[in-house]
Amino acid sequence: MLRNALLRAAATRRTLIKYPIWQQPHPKLIASSIICLQHSRRLATAQPEARAASEAKIDSDTYAHSDPFQRASVVQLDSSHTQKDSSELHDGILEQSIRDFLRKTRQRPRAGLKSDELVVKCPQCSPGKSRRLAYSAHLNTTSGAFVCTNCFEQGSWEKYQELAQRRNFQNTIPRSRATDPPPFEFAEDTLKQLRSNLLKHEEIFAALTGHEKGQLRLHPKVLTQYGVGLGFLDASASEIPNVQALTDGCDHAVPCLVFPRTAFRTNSFIENTFDIADASHMQPQQKGSSRTTKQNQTKSISSIITDTHHESSSHNSELAADAAIFEQSSFQYRTVQLKVVAWNTAELEMYVPVDEAQPGLFGFHIAGPDSSDIILTSHELDAIAAFQETGIPAVSLPKGPYQLPLDAMRALERFERIYVWLDDDHQGAEAAKLISRKLGVDRCLIVRTKSGDPQGPRSASIALARGYNLVDILEQSQPVQHDKVLDFGALREAVKFEVTNPDLIRGVESKDLPGWNAIYKGLRPGELTILSGPTGCGKTTVISQMSLDFCKSGVSTLWGSFEIPNVRLATRMMSQFAKRDISSNPSEVDYWSRKFEQLPMYFLKFHGSTQPETVLETMRHAVYAYDVKHIIIDNLQFMMSMQAKGMDKYDAQDAAIATFRQFATEENVHITVVAHLRKDQPAADVDINSIFGSAKVTQEADNVVILQRYGGSESKVRCINVLKNRFDGTLGKVYISYDNDTLAFKEIPQPRKRKNVKIIKTSGRLSMADRLLAETEAANAAEEPIDS
Repeated sequence: MLRNALLRAAATRRTLIKYPIWQQPHPKLIASSIICLQHSRRLATAQPEARAASEAKIDSDTYAHSDPFQRASVVQLDSSHTQKDSSELHDGILEQSIRDFLRKTRQRPRAGLKSDELVVKCPQCSPGKSRRLAYSAHLNTTSGAFVCTNCFEQGSWEKYQELAQRRNFQNTIPRSRATDPPPFEFAEDTLKQLRSNLLKHEEIFAALTGHEKGQLRLHPKVLTQYGVGLGFLDASASEIPNVQALTDGCDHAVPCLVFPRTAFRTNSFIENTFDIADASHMQPQQKGSSRTTKQNQTKSISSIITDTHHESSSHNSELAADAAIFEQSSFQYRTVQLKVVAWNTAELEMYVPVDEAQPGLFGFHIAGPDSSDIILTSHELDAIAAFQETGIPAVSLPKGPYQLPLDAMRALERFERIYVWLDDDHQGAEAAKLISRKLGVDRCLIVRTKSGDPQGPRSASIALARGYNLVDILEQSQPVQHDKVLDFGALREAVKFEVTNPDLIRGVESKDLPGWNAIYKGLRPGELTILSGPTGCGKTTVISQMSLDFCKSGVSTLWGSFEIPNVRLATRMMSQFAKRDISSNPSEVDYWSRKFEQLPMYFLKFHGSTQPETVLETMRHAVYAYDVKHIIIDNLQFMMSMQAKGMDKYDAQDAAIATFRQFATEENVHITVVAHLRKDQPAADVDINSIFGSAKVTQEADNVVILQRYGGSESKVRCINVLKNRFDGTLGKVYISYDNDTLAFKEIPQPRKRKNVKIIKTSGRLSMADRLLAETEAANAAEEPIDS
């Protein structure tokens, strides 16, 4: 005993010297080593009988106060007093510490998308938040490291405990409850009914599985493996009250495809931390349905398919076998969320439940533990088509066709090769490059569905419907080339594509202002736009409306409002999104808030003077974490205020503009900077040189746009004047008018003009000189618009 304690203490001292503080052994290991050393020294001077009795008492007490998880992890001594490595003892103490702390804080951790990962409450940002927002930290049970996908706080297990003790987050749990309830769980009967609805609906099932023109040619077997179902949703409803409402429908219900997102049901850590008996009475029951046993689930789903799909007996048995395989995978995986998309329109899209905290992916259960390759697609049907034809597991992006959140990144870490198969258009190509860099260019291959053919299919599902060979398309995938070294061979195809398809290389176009597209040619990544105009002319209103327009097209947007508080800005944008003033209808706030929350819109938490380096660091993180493609800085003067005086303020502003210019190029994002005009510049004589600052501001910019009033001070008409366009040189004006009902601008034709002719009334005949003077004054009279 003395020898083992001395060796343990010596090893502890060497570890403390060799490793930095964040890699040192757990404090409980150090304390136990010191206590054991002191006790062994006392035993060395005692009698042999007393020493043996004391040692036996220590071992029995340690074993009696430990639970099965601890007994499996603690270091045991055999008859020859051999001891395992101290790192294994540290792992056991670390796991026990995590278990004890989660119980102490009354948490109910969820299984992460990695086998050794838990989703727990974030000690930094969860206090005061609801349950759906509190569980945002991913904790590694092996190393103890954690990272929050919300506030991005990260560190060791010791840091997690320190932050949690500093800010108590138990206030998110009602006092009447001993611990947080387990995650939301769907009733198997309801999920089976949704899958059965798809098989019964002849029109939609034929559109998915048929081989005629316009049909997708998906195999029923693959649809069953992915668990795709069919529900019925009231288009006028603001939300789905419960999953049972999808199966029952109503008189005005429209058919909707239901795509389940799956995740690990549990892991060994949760099973050992929370006893099954303790959790059995806390499992949620789905409204309108009852839970069934696993044996009955497999039998029921097989019978449903056999009864509803009336084809040949061999085909029925094949579907029944696939259903059984799906049910077996459901023992290890569970459905955490349903994505509901209307069959006839893409505008209707909802999620059940909305407030689910456990992350999941569509098709996550398809990729088994032995899978080394995976395909990442934009849409669910593309994933099904890719898996059916190639045999490689495929998952779809969870947040829009161009966003890869951190949760999904962590789930893809274990794969050696990732095929990034997004929509083959300009926006999809840029997103594929960005996602590949996030996941690692050394293991990512980009798949081009069109394979250089401008008229080729845009996605995997369309390619399958047209009869293309998806295996051949996959074999032509290419890695991302180094962005700093290029030859013409790397540019040849891009040049050819740009020359032959000028319309396809345009940026994301505006739906609210079609005339703007003819001049500006859409929002393009890698560019810097300067928007300026007189004070009070509506610059923030215009750019908020346009950013919202692009955001609805899938462009992830980051708003940096240094002049207007975020709450006021979000209120205005939500009214523009609803196309009505929501302040006059408070009952609709919750409905439009849920709609607005689904947009990829984010806000910088800055206001007033802020160092450009701080803003740049946050922008870089937002691009990495949220795949942001459009950044708005409103405005430059407020951000740079009081940071320099005299002529130095111009140098500071030039440095900030140069930094934004470089950031837009390196990160391939579009940055819109709102800047003021010079105060000494008359409104009627505004041009490209009227922007506040030196000439570098407009020289660095790719686009310069000035918003001007048109007409008198009370006129609601504005003119958007494009004074610089580096893309193709097109310049021009777009006229817009403010609508008080929607709190937004709408495009109008160019206003008609009328001339204020000065009439000279005389009693006699005008001389030639007087006639020429009257005509000159009439020609030079001021012009006023006639509002349309």
